[in-house]
Amino acid sequence: MSFLRRYYWGILGGVLATYVFSLFHAYVGEEANYTIMSMEMWQRQIFRSVVALGGVGGRPPLYNWLMIPVARLVGWSQVLLAARLVTLGATLGTALTLGWWARSLWPGVGAGKLAGLLYLVTADVLFYRGWLAYADPLFAFFMVLSAYLLWSAVQRRNLFWLVLSLWVIFASYLTKVMTAYAYYGGIWLVLSSQRSGREFLWSRRALGIYVLGLLPMGLWLGVVGHQDTLQVTGQLDDVSNKLLSLDDLSAWFLKLGEFPLSILAGLLPSSLWALWGMTAQRRQGIPWPMPVKLLSGMALLNFLPYWVAPHSALRYVLPEYGLVVLVATYYLIHEPVLFRSGILSPERWVVGLALLGLGVSAVGYPLYQQRVRGDNYARMATQIEALAGPYPVYTLNWTSVGLSVVALIDSRHFGRPAIVTPPPRFADGLVIAETPRDLPGDGWAELEGQAEQLILICRGKVCAAPFFHSGRP
Repeated sequence: MSFLRRYYWGILGGVLATYVFSLFHAYVGEEANYTIMSMEMWQRQIFRSVVALGGVGGRPPLYNWLMIPVARLVGWSQVLLAARLVTLGATLGTALTLGWWARSLWPGVGAGKLAGLLYLVTADVLFYRGWLAYADPLFAFFMVLSAYLLWSAVQRRNLFWLVLSLWVIFASYLTKVMTAYAYYGGIWLVLSSQRSGREFLWSRRALGIYVLGLLPMGLWLGVVGHQDTLQVTGQLDDVSNKLLSLDDLSAWFLKLGEFPLSILAGLLPSSLWALWGMTAQRRQGIPWPMPVKLLSGMALLNFLPYWVAPHSALRYVLPEYGLVVLVATYYLIHEPVLFRSGILSPERWVVGLALLGLGVSAVGYPLYQQRVRGDNYARMATQIEALAGPYPVYTLNWTSVGLSVVALIDSRHFGRPAIVTPPPRFADGLVIAETPRDLPGDGWAELEGQAEQLILICRGKVCAAPFFHSGRP
């Protein structure tokens, strides 16, 4: 630990450089979902609902609200950079929140600096989740901040912090989905397991605060939910389907075994130190400190629904990462003797991950995107623009490849109308599709780019290009 203290700022600088390099990668996964929404929302001046490919509704818009002013600052041609800057801000905000939380729990021992660094070098966050242009990092930031505020409200018996925690969890809902309130409820239940927590959280004054704190959610559902029912019904259907739709029993059993292992791997190295420290104390007959009990209880309670759900993903439990990081911080600070052996050495893990992250971000990702997939999206977008000429481009391709190409074309020509799904009867134009049978047309062709391919269906004068086959397949 002395090595980490001595070279803390240098290590942190290397970690932050990793994130900076990551900002400039080509599109990864379904990042284009969010950039397309933001571009169309600004073009159509619709802000209370998300807009994508001509359709309206289905998701809360806070991530897009933050992305739009950043995109206007850096330029709409760099909308992906704007989205990733918002994500990186959320990641750094989560690290800072964990630092404040750790410092309030264990003052005067450097816990705050360590907790923030541990979150930033968490494997899944460093290599993927911490910079990717998805709503999950911002969603997790508000949830972690809300949990910290609720914890602090109980410790200080402060009603203002309590209402603030409820307003922050509303911001989390506005980022993605109403399961933010389930997370908040899990934190609330664990804190209520202690007598001091119950005396505060169940008091008459606190009950009044809950009404005040839930008021923004009620107003939002009353006003926006009435105009955009998909923000309510769509979310409820999506959550219930993921929790209850058991399609394949064998796949579910496989997921029960695989999911916690994936979480433990994504949470390295903090998961290793937290489990080792808790196990070592249990073997020695030493009771876990109260903060460790509460934090691990919060993490476990909020993890269980995603574990038993037939359909869930690693990114859904991103808010629990910070709780495990805090437990790991406790053991590294207070039980350093447990981690002197080679495989458990904090110095080796943190420095190793920082160097590996820098290498992957600066060299690995660019090479992969150049040779496998990523850079080819820009070339495919250029080919489509050349083939379409002055005629409109539409899309029926909702794959990550199709969306990435659409986002690139839209961002290059932000002054023109955005690409949308094709109208019922159009005479001339080009449609980005998944198969030649997606839409009747006058011709079609397969556009290949490295490991990816798209189908282009043409109508009218666009079909004059020799690139297209005539008629249906």
